[in-house]
Amino acid sequence: MSKYEEQAYRVGGGKPNPNAKPNVPLLKSQLARLRHDLEQFIARKPDGSVIAPLKERIREMEATIASAEAENKRERQSARNSDDDDDTGTRQELRSTSSRFPPRGRPGRSGI
Repeated sequence: MSKYEEQAYRVGGGKPNPNAKPNVPLLKSQLARLRHDLEQFIARKPDGSVIAPLKERIREMEATIASAEAENKRERQSARNSDDDDDTGTRQELRSTSSRFPPRGRPGRSGI
């Protein structure tokens, strides 16, 4: 691997936390960057040695993103279901905030 490739595709120094949730927006931006880099490598040198590992890394990242999004969806569903279970059929009325806050604008001036 060349010096440029080592700089462009750095590997983290510390051990990743296995219990940490993956940061989906960050992963998506990294995936977009990898796809762009793959296009650039293919355009310059279609038979380069970097292309196969880069494609594999893109597949791994797509799988990670898909599993993270599925997990987030399951969590939202379970949270929504638990909220429905807590609600015993009587909904609390939403109160208007207009009586609790003064009107906007400069203090001391009436609405001229």
